[in-house]
Parts: sequence; structure tokens; C-alpha cells
Amino acid sequence: MIERREAILKFIDAKGEVSIGELAAHFASWSEMTLRRDLAALEQMHKLILTRGGARTIPSRYGLHEDIYSAREQLNDDAKQLIASKAVELVEPDTGIFIDSGTTAMALARRLPDCHLAVITAAPNIALEIAMRKNKPSVIMLGGTLCRDEIAVADPEALNYLEHLNIDTAFMAASGYDEKGGFTVGSQLGAMLKRAVVRRARKVVMMLDSSKIGTLLPFTFARMEDVDLLVGDDQMPQNIVEQTSKIL
Repeated sequence: MIERREAILKFIDAKGEVSIGELAAHFASWSEMTLRRDLAALEQMHKLILTRGGARTIPSRYGLHEDIYSAREQLNDDAKQLIASKAVELVEPDTGIFIDSGTTAMALARRLPDCHLAVITAAPNIALEIAMRKNKPSVIMLGGTLCRDEIAVADPEALNYLEHLNIDTAFMAASGYDEKGGFTVGSQLGAMLKRAVVRRARKVVMMLDSSKIGTLLPFTFARMEDVDLLVGDDQMPQNIVEQTSKIL
């Protein structure tokens, strides 16, 4: 099965996009039902994108090759998937939500239901993830200068645009949390944008895996009192659990 799926991926990578008919003709010894099951499994593994009647390749980080973001996406993946599975239950149809940048936010974007939503984001990879995989959500992309490592825009102009948008729920992510410093990131412009989103949102959901606890970066964008709900993994330190009743 592994060899079969590797062969399917190699064939799709070479062509970019294929139909079920092309796959069936090329792999004549395998049934169409088997090919469809393999495509569905490969999509669940985020190896390809299903299309109407076939499949296509996923660009390498949307054009970016192995980089800091790619390496970071592999860290604490189980915790990120658990957090995303909890956070997606908080997504309400027919509302406007903000999805932050980062690997935990991407895990949420991949689980987003295909329902009517207005999704605001400053992360082009998250915008593309939703646009290519979902039919019903609309995507509002904040503009500005791209930070390659974060794959997110960071620009004062984005703050001006944000002032005209209403956000029901903001799904935020932080690079670190410290009891004195609060939720922090390493970029000043990134912190400014996150701070503005927190102010605009009616409800703020902070997604934070336990590995970030105790990490203090230069720029604070929110504190625990600014957050309506903290979504964490099953390894959250006891002092954090005792500190807030907002944890999920």
C-alpha cells in the first residue's frame, strides 16, 4: 500500500494535476475504488489536494522550500492537532473569524468546516489552504510586507484595513507565554497586528501548546485577562491550569 501511494504521488507530482481517468489508465492493475481510497488517504496526510474528479499537488510551502516555518511545523505536531480539534468546535457558521499565522493556526485552517464564514487572515498560506480546499468560506486577506519565516504580512497598512473589519472570534497564536510578560512574539510589527486583532474581536481564543509556556519573547501582544478562552494540550502546567478558569 505504501509503495502504491508513493507511486501515485510521484505520478501526480510529475503532472501537477490529474483526473481519476488518467490515474486508472496509468495504473491499470489497480481498481478505481482503490485509487479513490488512496487519494482520500493522501489528502488526509496533506500530501495532495483533491479536486473535482481528480487530484493536484500541494506546492512546497506555496513556493517556499525547506525553511524555518517548515521545520517548526514538525515540532509538537500531536499537541497542535489536539488544540486544533478543540478550537474548531468553537467555529460558528455565518460569523466572521480571524485565523492567526503560524503552524497551530494552519492545523485549525485544515480542520475548518466547509460552511459559510468570513475568514480574515494575515497569512497567505492559510488563505490559500482555505480557498483551495473549501467552497463556502470567503477569505479576506490582509495586505502588507511578507515575513518569510512566519509566512505572514506585517505592515502598518494592514492595521488601517483592520479598522474597517468586524471580528466575531479571533483564533490567536503566540510564540511564548510568561506569567509576567503575557503572550509574546519576536516581531514588533507582528505584535502590533495581533494586538489590534485582539482589540477588534468580540471573543478571543488563544491557541497555545505547553511547550511555549515559560518562553518570553521581546514583544507582548496580549495578557491572560485579554483572552476569553485558552485552548491548550493535555500537558499544560498545573500553575497555568490553576491561574485561569478559561482553559479548554
